[in-house]
Amino acid sequence: MNQVFFDGLGNITVIGGTVRLDFVTFSPTETDANNRPQAVPAQRVIMSIEGFARATEKMQETVQTLSKLIQASREQAQGTPAQPGSTGKPAGNPPPDPSPKPFP
Repeated sequence: MNQVFFDGLGNITVIGGTVRLDFVTFSPTETDANNRPQAVPAQRVIMSIEGFARATEKMQETVQTLSKLIQASREQAQGTPAQPGSTGKPAGNPPPDPSPKPFP
């Protein structure tokens, strides 16, 4: 399995029945006016609208899980007591594996 790291998502373009996702990386040589690394195109992923919709649902689920984990971590750091009967851990799915996953 190939693994590729990207710093972010550039453009999303819908043409016909496909969605084009342009991923970017920060250039080690190109900088903007403030001397910060500039995002440059790295790779494009093209998928069906249906595939994009499924991927978006998965990303939303992951964001919700991360939000719960961040909230629990903040509460733990602030010493906020857990609710009675609570384990102090957010309910639901375990945290996602942080390693990059290929698009289906």
